[in-house]
Amino acid sequence: MLNAYLKKELRDFTLDAELTVEDGETLALLGSNGAGKSTILKLLAGLMKPDEGRIELGGLVLSDTAKRIFRPAEERRVGYMFQNYALFPHMTARENIAYGLLMQKLPKRDCALRVGELLETLGLSEVADEPVAKLSGGQRQRTALARALAPHPALLLLDEPLSALDSKTQERLRGTLAGVIRQEEIPCILVTHSVLDTLSVADTTAVLERGRITARGTPEEIVHNPAYGFATAENPNMFRGSVWVKESGAVCVRVGCVDFRAVTTLSGVVTVSIRPEELILSRSRLESTAVNSFAGRIVKIADAPEAGTKFVQVDIGIPLTAAVTQQSVERLAFTEGERVTVTCKATAVNVFG
Repeated sequence: MLNAYLKKELRDFTLDAELTVEDGETLALLGSNGAGKSTILKLLAGLMKPDEGRIELGGLVLSDTAKRIFRPAEERRVGYMFQNYALFPHMTARENIAYGLLMQKLPKRDCALRVGELLETLGLSEVADEPVAKLSGGQRQRTALARALAPHPALLLLDEPLSALDSKTQERLRGTLAGVIRQEEIPCILVTHSVLDTLSVADTTAVLERGRITARGTPEEIVHNPAYGFATAENPNMFRGSVWVKESGAVCVRVGCVDFRAVTTLSGVVTVSIRPEELILSRSRLESTAVNSFAGRIVKIADAPEAGTKFVQVDIGIPLTAAVTQQSVERLAFTEGERVTVTCKATAVNVFG
């Protein structure tokens, strides 16, 4: 378990934050650029000294300004995955992963066993002896994660771990990242700007604004709270759900109290995204091939980012937002508080690991 209170004078404001992360829990730190997210990671890793505060990890005090205790980075058992991965380009994937273990003077046999275990877990065995300069972005990302995990850290810090990857590679690796973190059963802090990363990987989410944590809750509570504006302007329909199969064989994803029919081979906890333009609003149930149809009440009508389009948010047990042309809103005379039906096809329900 991590318990930390950190205070640091920065150029524009004072960082003043308190963090608690349980073993096996992933805390996502969300906030704008310059809010102090990466500074928190550096303070926890021992790469910066706090002006005031205390850090305790697994019962061991890493830093306590009142008692003048400060353990250097190499004594903290903290795995740190940097945003740019910071791999050694002249080394192979295997050599990069083994680097921290060799610095700890671990016996070669034990080192080889641990590296081999991580290579297999993260699907890197086939490229283990390739220089990292020749690896794909996803392979480099997994190599950096393996290197951070290799010394059996007591805390894992991830700074924008997927931001350098293309969207398809991000989708593929979110599930891998979440699975490996849970397998290690250590506290983890994830710094990210991505709503999908947060919903897919994190157990708890905190909002950092100018060095202060202003909110903490489940990823859904934070992402879908309009006060924070984290659900993207283009697609506010992002949720965390769980896949289940009906007796008929139909695949469903349950989000809160709502079951969406979907097309997916994934199982367990997933992230669901439905583009607003895929949703059809009507005053009565439509006769169509769409298998998802829900009754709800309009709670908000607002301008959408695209000119001539309105976002109509409907409460169907969860907040679901449809994109409707301005002309349609006027022609159908939709009003807030009115009951409507929301319809979409199973193929419109995008499911990510």
